[in-house]
Amino acid sequence: IKTTCPLDCWDQCAMLVEVEKGRFLSVSPDPEQKITGKFLCRKGRQSLARLNHPDRLRYPLLKKNGSFKRVGWDEALQVMAYRISGALARFGPLSLLHYHDGGYGGLLKNLESRFFSALGGCTEHRGSLCWAAGLTAQGYDFGAVYSHPHEDLANARLIIIWGRNPAFTQPHLLPFIRQAKKKGARVILIDPLHTATAALADEYIGVRPGSDGALALGMAAVIIEKGLLDRDFIAAASSGFERYRTLAAAFSLKRTASLTGLAPEVIEHLALSYATAKPAALVIGIGLQRHSNGGNTVRAVDALAALTGNIGVKGGGASYANFQISRFVDDSFLNGEELQPIRRRYPKPGLAKAISEFSDPPVDFLYISRANPLTQVGDSDSLRRVFKRVPFVVTAEHFMTDTANASDLVLPATAFLETEDLFYNSMSHQYLVYSAGCINPPAECRAEYDYLHDLITLLGKKGYPAPEPDRLLARAIEPLTNETGVTLEEIRENSPYLLPGGNNIPWADRIFETVDGRYNFYSPAAEEDGTGGLPVYHRPLELGDDKLRREGYCYWFVTPHPRDSIHSSHRLPDGVAIPKAYLHPRTAEQEGLKGGEKITVRSKRGYLQAAVTVSDRVPPDAVMVYEGWWHESGAAVNKLTPARTTDMGCQAAFYDCLCRIEKDTC
Repeated sequence: IKTTCPLDCWDQCAMLVEVEKGRFLSVSPDPEQKITGKFLCRKGRQSLARLNHPDRLRYPLLKKNGSFKRVGWDEALQVMAYRISGALARFGPLSLLHYHDGGYGGLLKNLESRFFSALGGCTEHRGSLCWAAGLTAQGYDFGAVYSHPHEDLANARLIIIWGRNPAFTQPHLLPFIRQAKKKGARVILIDPLHTATAALADEYIGVRPGSDGALALGMAAVIIEKGLLDRDFIAAASSGFERYRTLAAAFSLKRTASLTGLAPEVIEHLALSYATAKPAALVIGIGLQRHSNGGNTVRAVDALAALTGNIGVKGGGASYANFQISRFVDDSFLNGEELQPIRRRYPKPGLAKAISEFSDPPVDFLYISRANPLTQVGDSDSLRRVFKRVPFVVTAEHFMTDTANASDLVLPATAFLETEDLFYNSMSHQYLVYSAGCINPPAECRAEYDYLHDLITLLGKKGYPAPEPDRLLARAIEPLTNETGVTLEEIRENSPYLLPGGNNIPWADRIFETVDGRYNFYSPAAEEDGTGGLPVYHRPLELGDDKLRREGYCYWFVTPHPRDSIHSSHRLPDGVAIPKAYLHPRTAEQEGLKGGEKITVRSKRGYLQAAVTVSDRVPPDAVMVYEGWWHESGAAVNKLTPARTTDMGCQAAFYDCLCRIEKDTC
């Protein structure tokens, strides 16, 4: 039976599952999906373990006198209805806070937003914990966010992978990089960490954390000075170049070297390599936009592609993410915008601040799904404290996560193999995948769109549709059907379905979706939004805090994605060993530490405990711990990270964090 991995991931692996007598037996890659059809990563292969894990939630749990008690669905929904109706009567719809994230990429999960619209609205976040600074940046530059197809890398003479580690986070990109190398392409990796992807690279550039924007501007200065810019593209398809030229001119090789920690000759070599290898592809990751200056960093990298004419050509591009699918899905139906809800917005990393400071009205009811904020939001100890101020918290989950455990009511959700849906959660390719629902869920697990219909009925509200997946999915993809004639039934029969234009080269016609139809070196929209019209460089706020460094917080605390888990999703409570903190050999020697020794890593916000692993893959001024650990591990990394936002997009600036190391003596 065809299905797909639902996780918030670059790859969104299409899967074939084997089912016998209603039992899930095995999972394998679907060879009809050309990107992921040859293998599954470990996250996909863990599907069976997650479904049948003994700790999976199988019935509603209501907290009574401080401990959870099993209740039936009737009682659970009646309690929710009582709490919601009370909040609406006392404070109105803005006292309801709906928190959600990308833990499940099915269309029907988005109907939760329509539920709150049917109640009149709610308080909801804007921005992201993941990638919003980069999305906003490319929106300013191009007008939309599109990537080149994977296959197009074979046309590149040079590939620069900038702040992305596909060996861990996008393994299905690796065969396309290898194919490009066989055809003669060179690969350069730019990253403060010497990641596993470096094994594929011909050159590794270890840039100072948070200085990528300065590097891009310094490269631009060299390219302009040497006359290697594409004057035809600049004249015919861009605007604001002269202002950008003036900005770049301030980044001499000497200044850029002082900011990035790279030798001037390395910067010049990198600039000349990129400008002279036509075409050249930029593969941009989320890591470089997780600093306080992250949005303008991506804008500075984008500008290199425009400067050299590597936009709209085969083998080129500034590929960050891919939102071509957005025009084929009716988000207004899923969100219930025609119901004219009112919304109160807050920056997503600032959930604790929102709960603390909203008073007119206060947050009286909190509903959480597809997310584990007590693990994944920065300054999580502060969030844990303010959670207790919310009168009633509901979480829909598969496991008793940190967030679920802090809730008042926990609802057992169905998993992706247990419900019909359409998935479009890839961050890079453009396949739409139908999942029939391969097995029956545990008896008391219910899909959100199903129980929310019962709840809206209890509340006596209208505007939320009946739980009929066929009709709901067909309605959600009406834009696709109207444009192409393709129906839900045809997608079922032809899944995975490559959306129209999915293999096109973005901007081949040199017509952009900006206001003036040109690539914007200078963005009036960014200026109007208060982020500055040019991709200026500022030192990261905390990494550049000399006072904090003098207090002993002198190490960059970096928390990249692990290979085998999407955030906290696969950190099943199986009694894992103490997490590892990776230190450079020089750092370990300086701190008097050896591999295996226990340390406390501390920031101004919190601390974690870990075991030292000595590795030259991290720079000497860094401590690296993979993110996603639950609090019970003692290494929930976001106890240390800030709730700070980036310069644009309301993105979490997780990597703008300083820490110190304390050797455990007991």
